Formats: sequence, C-alpha cells, structure tokens
Amino acid sequence: MHNLATVIKFEVVRTLKKPTFWISVLSMPLLFVAIGALGYFSQSQTQTKLEELSEKTINFQITDESKIISPAMIEAMGGETAPASGKDAAIENVKTGELDAYYFVPENLAQDTVEIYGANSGLMENAKYSSILDVMLKNSSIETVDENKIVALNSAFQTQEQIYKDGEIYNPVSEMIAPAIFLVVFYLVILLLSNQMLTSTTEEKENRVTEMILTSIKSKTLIIGKIISLIIIGLIQILILFIPTILGFLIARNYLNIPDITPILTSIKWELWPMLTGAIVLIAGFMMFTGLLVGISAAAPTAKDANNFFSVVILFLMAPFFLISSFFASTPDIAVQVLSIFPLTSPIALLLRNTFGTLSAFDGVLGVSILTISAIIAIYVAVRIFRYGTISYGARVSLKQVFPKK
Repeated sequence: MHNLATVIKFEVVRTLKKPTFWISVLSMPLLFVAIGALGYFSQSQTQTKLEELSEKTINFQITDESKIISPAMIEAMGGETAPASGKDAAIENVKTGELDAYYFVPENLAQDTVEIYGANSGLMENAKYSSILDVMLKNSSIETVDENKIVALNSAFQTQEQIYKDGEIYNPVSEMIAPAIFLVVFYLVILLLSNQMLTSTTEEKENRVTEMILTSIKSKTLIIGKIISLIIIGLIQILILFIPTILGFLIARNYLNIPDITPILTSIKWELWPMLTGAIVLIAGFMMFTGLLVGISAAAPTAKDANNFFSVVILFLMAPFFLISSFFASTPDIAVQVLSIFPLTSPIALLLRNTFGTLSAFDGVLGVSILTISAIIAIYVAVRIFRYGTISYGARVSLKQVFPKK
C-alpha cells in the first residue's frame, strides 16, 4: 500500500487537469444563475407591462347587467355605457375601429360568461382588455362590499401560526434544513460523480495499459486509490458548487431585491443526532455507490456495457422520490420501511426520513447498519472484481472468476 498516495495524487491531478471536469462542474451553477436571472427579469418585465396595461385608458363601451361596475369607474377608465340594445352595434364599431373594445357583463357572473370584444393591437397589448375589466370589477366591488369580506374571499389575510411539541414551540422547517443539507449533498455528488465512477477503470482497460500499471502497483492499492481519489474529487466539486453560489447570493441580493433569509438561517436547529445520522448515511451511501459503480466498470468490458447497468442502479437509488408523499407520514408504511433497509434505496430513503423527522431510533440504527455493511461488501467485491476484470478484455467478469471454489 506504499504506492497509495501516488495513485491518489495521480488520479486527482489527472481529473483536475481535464477541461471537461471544469466545464461539467461550473456549467451547473452558471446554468442555474442564468435561468434564475432570465426568469426574474422576465417575470418583472411581464408584471410591469401588465400594470401599465391596466392603467391605460381606451375608448370602449360596456353593458353591465350585473350592476357591479359604477358609472364613475367606467368614465375614469375612458369608457361609456353602451346604449340599450346596442350590443350588436357596439361590436360592429369595434370591427370598424370606431371603438377599441366592448364589454358585456352578464347579470349572473357565477353562471354566465363575460364577453370581451377588442381591436387587435398586438399579442401582448391585447391583454389590456381583460386587465382593464378586471380593475373595474375589483375596484367597484370594493366600493360596495365590506373590505373584510373581500379579503376573506381572496384568502389575502395574514396568519401567525404556532405549533407546539412537548410543550414547546415547534418549527418543522427550522429542524428540516440542517438534515436536508446531507440529502442535497448526496444527490449532487451522485449526479456529478456517477459518470466518473463508472469510467474510473474502463479508460485504462480500453486503452490496454492496465497490465503495465499492475506491474508496479498492486491491484488492491490501485482500486482503493481510485476510490479515495473519487471522494476527494467529490469534496472539491461540492466546494466549487457551494462557494460561488453563496458568494453570488451575497452579491446579487443587493441588486435583485432578494428577500432577507437571515431569520431563516438563525432559526436553523443543528441537532446532534439528525446531523450525525445524515453524515453517516451520506458517507456510507457514497461508499456503497462508489464501490458498486467501480465494480460494474471493472466487470464490464467497455464503458458502453457498464452504462446499461448504471441506469438500473440509478433507478433503484431514486425510487424513494417516486413515493415522496409516503415519507410525509409520521408513521411510515411498509413501502417506506422496505425502502429504508434495501441497500440500493436506503441512502435516499433514510435521508428523506431524517429530514422530515420521521426516522425512529430503531429504524435509523437498522438502516444505517445495513447500509454500512453493504458499503463494506461493495468495496470488497469491487476490489475482487478489479483483480480479475481489469485485464479481462472483451468479456464480462463472472462471479465464478471473482469467487472461485477452492
């Protein structure tokens, strides 16, 4: 094992020198920033445009059978009440351009349809007709209906809610944030490193250089060095993702009017057992997943063959997300319990339950124990497969080769 440090250094430096590594790592936060900025500016511009449209006055006539809209409001918006039995004439005037719009408001708004006829003024500008009618109906309703009733109907009232647990104020969100960090980190690591785990041994295998490497380094040292280097690279990727994100938030919040999240950060509860459980599941789950993918890549003759097994592994790993609603229950059902102890699904399942606070001490110990044992077995089997599969060109490695009968 004296060459272990050499292997780790070589693998880490080789990966960090690849432009594709930096492109894949930096493209994700840059993409999120770009999408977020575009969404923010698009939403703000759309909202501004709608507000401008609602404030515009147009030449229109209206027939209000509901008697909700006041004449003063109609006049203030630049319109007039249509003559009696003048619906058809008003619509004709819209067609000829004499009127910008005509509104017909039925007596029963709950059952009948409001009719709007407008002259085309562009795709975006056409939205002004419904905006103006909306303003007239709301403002006129406020004049005649109690304001409290309007607030109640629109659910626009403010609430202050306090939940108590064991006699003390309980804030589930503040207790979920810290454990959720481990779930986010695990998901990001798997998302970013899975391809590298899968191709960690197939490159040398396809290039036929493994035999030369193994003349100076033991296979056990080489594979353990690769696994440790993947862990180091994973930590580097996490730092690369989080540091720019935090710095970008601190810089952008002064320019984009981002709400102050300081009260949320100060309310986070850093409890020992949820944090410890999350850390153990994160480490054990990552080690098991790494050993599994490294073993697959060592057993498969090419990276293309390894990808066929990779999709199945990812499907199992992400299976708990398909049953996410089941994880909200305080008492887990049989499906949640099975997902919590099955090694391929337990990392996400345990982290979800740990985040929602539904992981009991017994289920936590049982799930973590099974996951840790599975991680050890996965690493052990990966080392065994690597010994036989790394020089097996053009053929998959069978279990008989890895575990021969004595």
